[in-house]
Amino acid sequence: MLNHILAQRSLKVAALGLLTLASACGTSSASPTDAASDTTTNTVVTTPTATPTPTPTPTPTTTVAPSPNGLAGEIAIADNFDTNSGLALTWTNPRGGIAPPSTDPVGAFRMFCTAGQLLKDDPLVYPGQPGASHLHQFFGNTGANASSNYNSLRTTGGTTCGQASTPLNRSGYWMPAMLDGAGSVVKPDFLNVYYKRDPVSDPLCNDVAVTFGVGQCVDLPNGLRFVFGYNMKTMAGGPNDPNSIDSQAMYFECWDALDGSASRGPATGRYHTIAQVAAAGCPVGARLMIIAAAPNCWDGKNLDTADHRSHLANSTGPMYATQMFRACVPDHPYVLPNLEVQISYTVDQNFMAGKWHLSSDEMMPGVAPGTTWHMDYWEAWSPAVKARWHGNCIDKKLTCSEGDVGDGYAIIGAGVPNGWWPTHQLVPVPQ
Repeated sequence: MLNHILAQRSLKVAALGLLTLASACGTSSASPTDAASDTTTNTVVTTPTATPTPTPTPTPTTTVAPSPNGLAGEIAIADNFDTNSGLALTWTNPRGGIAPPSTDPVGAFRMFCTAGQLLKDDPLVYPGQPGASHLHQFFGNTGANASSNYNSLRTTGGTTCGQASTPLNRSGYWMPAMLDGAGSVVKPDFLNVYYKRDPVSDPLCNDVAVTFGVGQCVDLPNGLRFVFGYNMKTMAGGPNDPNSIDSQAMYFECWDALDGSASRGPATGRYHTIAQVAAAGCPVGARLMIIAAAPNCWDGKNLDTADHRSHLANSTGPMYATQMFRACVPDHPYVLPNLEVQISYTVDQNFMAGKWHLSSDEMMPGVAPGTTWHMDYWEAWSPAVKARWHGNCIDKKLTCSEGDVGDGYAIIGAGVPNGWWPTHQLVPVPQ
């Protein structure tokens, strides 16, 4: 039986290697001139964006949330289940092995999530107002909704990031739903989420004054929340704004099918809109990928701000030869593990016909499909497990994949399942 399982896992190696490679050298939020650390040459196509007339929406609730526990964030809430029951020995070497050293300047932790609930809720922008937002695709905490807060996320809900009954990652991740233009929501095949940062032992990562290094490296604060990407209020930023760092930190690509049944064909570049990927010839059966990085510099004071953005900043300071990311700026000197995402959709005929678009695109008539991509994040990790991947994967500079926490154990259900994930799932657009 063990040999059979190992044989099944070996079939995944090639395709998973592509995901891991992209995770290792994928996009960074460093600066427009450092369009990630990926050395692959890609064609970047920019589409002029019409000035949109936004659809009226409810008034967002503005809140400021100072950190109650300094750099640690919220007062930690322990798991209300057996933490160890959500972990199992890794399949490295072959069981219980330690993740390999990173070949990049940073340590990395990665895991897979599947698509969760579809709701017209936004716990950050419209807290306590169910149905007030455009339609969102949620990942992570299965109980996340308009009334969520750090306490509710930590104590209720399962997860789509690992085994649902042992929700070690109860964080909430949500983005505009993908619509096929024919009455259905296209569910993502998966989300690959990863966190990357210099080890705390790096001298350049111990400079809170930001005079000689990149800033002060800190762990991901409990309860940190923010929005990144297109700003629905200012109508700026996002993957199709050439005047924003976002146009380098987030983009669309066409990838081969995981099982090799379809290639990406002529669509080999990086693109700023969904329409550009379709026009480039991304064929049926291939995958539309959304790849994005969040800002990684924090003010060290606030877990949220009124615009849900300004407590974070992109690293736009000097670039040092031994680093992956540029230095943080002095008013945001704390270096967080850089949150990056890869979101996969299987392409169909409606995509090739140019019908796919985001729910938020419908609120900005005239914009090219995909222009308004953004993501919300609310941290609600198991404090014990988060400390393990911080201390091992990040600070020991390992390259941890599929929920491997760097000490011979991995999060159950956070890897690639046997037989891959269900693909191209369509559900009716909720009314």
